[in-house]
Amino acid sequence: MADKNTTITLSDLPEDIVGEILARVGSSSRRQLRHVMEASKALAKAANDKGVYKALNLRPLVFHPLATRYRYKDLMEKTLTNGNIEAHYIKGILEYFHKNNTITGLQHLKLAARGSYSESMYLYGIILLSRGEMEEGKAYLDQLGWQHSKTRGNRCWRNIKKSLHGVLRLPAYRKTIRVMKPTIMYNLNDLENRCHHCYYYKQIVKFVFII
Repeated sequence: MADKNTTITLSDLPEDIVGEILARVGSSSRRQLRHVMEASKALAKAANDKGVYKALNLRPLVFHPLATRYRYKDLMEKTLTNGNIEAHYIKGILEYFHKNNTITGLQHLKLAARGSYSESMYLYGIILLSRGEMEEGKAYLDQLGWQHSKTRGNRCWRNIKKSLHGVLRLPAYRKTIRVMKPTIMYNLNDLENRCHHCYYYKQIVKFVFII
């Protein structure tokens, strides 16, 4: 039995427990994780763990994806390798919108969407709708629960606009808009007033013309 006066530090704990603790710290704040790593070489070594990279909070980079083109390359490589959904979302935006590598971009966005990352569920769904892949696109948007409340979808849209700010965009998908335009006029100029008849159509219009 350990002496009651013995001090047990984080680095004294079993490696798997330390990894779990550091993953939780990293999921809250990358900056806080960096502070922990600077406190001990042993902790810095323990932080080089796949669970830490998978859970690492990349939120600041989500809103500035272009920053990862020249910086954070090692970080992005490690987080992508270990299945970090925010890393896949960032990579998807860069590939699809900036590099015009649409297939690669969609693959990364789909991985993030399947990981239940809300912004990627919205963006992947709306891209599919805009490309004419209606059923799958609707299925992803429906997972955001817009039929009951549009709050989650609206929040996703605001965040997506921040992420896409300054990123080159692809040509508008105007053919899809013409095909999907409701036969009955549902206040089509009012993009915030959306019912179940015109929701998908208005989401595409916002995506194509307002980014």
